[in-house]
Amino acid sequence: MSAPIEVREAAEADRETLLRFHQSLYQSHRDEVVPAYVLPLIEYRDYEQVVEDDVKALLSDRNTHILIAESEGVAVGYITGRAVAEPRRVLPRRGVVEDWYVDRGHRGQGIGAALLRKIEERFRSLGCEVIESGTWSSNQEARRAHDAMGFEEIRVVYRKRV
Repeated sequence: MSAPIEVREAAEADRETLLRFHQSLYQSHRDEVVPAYVLPLIEYRDYEQVVEDDVKALLSDRNTHILIAESEGVAVGYITGRAVAEPRRVLPRRGVVEDWYVDRGHRGQGIGAALLRKIEERFRSLGCEVIESGTWSSNQEARRAHDAMGFEEIRVVYRKRV
């Protein structure tokens, strides 16, 4: 039986944990998900600085919601997102998941689902009627997780070099 999962709001004191998660997410994409020919599109010149800047921006942006999942007091995953207002649309507010990551050794235990349910509650409380999330087309694990949580694929992005 899996240990109970607690999902809580991230704080400045979680900076190192968020750096670890953010690095792990990027490395997972780089090493396991993204095909080699796509790597130049996601690689950074100063990777360490970019990750630090990203986490600093996440923590300082009051419109970004950051949740951390803990199992037995140990941080095992996170999710970030924001509510986007587009008053001219039929559905004027939508929640957008930006990062969603669970440590490899803790996957398959419902942690990702717990994180998503909690941010979905947050978006609902902010008046969002839909939630969006994206992943790489080659990320089969994430695609299965999205399907299991009731998402449907609605958009495909194409890219080519010029």
